[in-house]
Amino acid sequence: MPIPKDEFRSIDEDGPSLPDLAPDTTQGAVYHFFLEHADQAFRQREIVDTIDVPEGSVGPTLKRLEEHDLVEHRDRFWMIADAEHAVASAGMHGAATADEIDGGFSDDDVEAWMETAVDPIESEAEQDEES
Repeated sequence: MPIPKDEFRSIDEDGPSLPDLAPDTTQGAVYHFFLEHADQAFRQREIVDTIDVPEGSVGPTLKRLEEHDLVEHRDRFWMIADAEHAVASAGMHGAATADEIDGGFSDDDVEAWMETAVDPIESEAEQDEES
């Protein structure tokens, strides 16, 4: 998907961009693994053996996450950074509380909103068609 020229020129001006933490990416899988096991620290080998990611990508992924203060390590052990865990937990708690209060948004609600949205969210199929 193309980006505007101004956005292209600003890449890396403010330091490295935030990693993609979607669960289907290696960075996201490692990050979510740490969130689920926030009370433990793991060796790199244990991460590789536990989650389904390419073995050679875990080391570089951990370094990228560390550059963004999302994880930390001591000796050979890695864990979610305390500050990141606090922020992520607060966000998840806030979302769960909002869903509990308002019942969340059903697929029908989202579909109705999309019909009148100024900037509707494209589905993955629509994005693939544009590529």
